[in-house]
Amino acid sequence: MQKRTATARRVYPGVEQFDIFVIDWDKLPQFTEQEFSELRYRLLLVMLGSLKDGRVSAEEKSESREWLMSEDLTPFSFRACCESEGVDYLEMRDLILDHLKM
Repeated sequence: MQKRTATARRVYPGVEQFDIFVIDWDKLPQFTEQEFSELRYRLLLVMLGSLKDGRVSAEEKSESREWLMSEDLTPFSFRACCESEGVDYLEMRDLILDHLKM
């Protein structure tokens, strides 16, 4: 009896499967400014909570601190989250850092 060996054949997807132009962008969900504001508020709470939570890994705390100290103004940066809530991000940062020293 002869032993059969299976041969594997690599199949590469066609370029058309990755064509971003076939996406109907108008049918994707659209977020309102109020929904973005709610996301920023929740992100602010989660990230700040992670700085004080003893169960959070050192790596995650480091990422949260980096986010807190960043001067970037991107849609979900610390600065944007504070400004969305009508709070000065520099004052908020100082208050948080003082609180973390306790």
